[in-house]
Amino acid sequence: MKSRIAIPALAAAIVSVTGLMAGPAFAGNATSASSHTVEVAASRSATDVIKTLASEAIVGLTDQSLSNDTRRQNFVALMDRYFAMDVISRFVLGRYWRSISEEELNEFADLLQDYLALNYASQFKDFNGEQFVVGDEKQQNKDTFVNSQFVRPDGPPVSIVWRLREFGDEYKIIDVTVEGLSMGITQRDEFTAVIQKNGGEVSALTENLRAKVGK
Repeated sequence: MKSRIAIPALAAAIVSVTGLMAGPAFAGNATSASSHTVEVAASRSATDVIKTLASEAIVGLTDQSLSNDTRRQNFVALMDRYFAMDVISRFVLGRYWRSISEEELNEFADLLQDYLALNYASQFKDFNGEQFVVGDEKQQNKDTFVNSQFVRPDGPPVSIVWRLREFGDEYKIIDVTVEGLSMGITQRDEFTAVIQKNGGEVSALTENLRAKVGK
């Protein structure tokens, strides 16, 4: 049975929050990431995690009285809470993540959150009556995929699939696919081009992000 959550802007959230996530190839990298999978039952289902994320996005991002800074801070807080940023950061850096230290990777993860918040948080101001419909979930190997749709009053629904994995006793999002397009793979292609253009130096990408977010 599907449940409906009124969401006046989650598509942007999805595309934003998802702007970092990765697809099938992501799973392979995620396996080698530092986050540890433990044989402990998650405290809530993957579907419930997505429903809660949607509800919190509405409260924390769509209020038109919010300042841009507050909206971006709320956006980053949602990523902290629901996304496995260490796994995602490794994926979007491709093979180059192995060339940097843990400290550099952590800095990159923080800049990546700020970069996404800068680009997407403002889109939540424009939500106006759209609905986010959470569908069923299915297990594939060690990951759980939650189907959903962003239902627009003036266009066809947008299909969104959330990929989650258990870390300890909770699910974290490691990928989001919008209309069949993995946001993580898209972001990785963009970042890889920047790194390769600068002789394989991740520091060039980090500096680029730092300049964009004003840090």
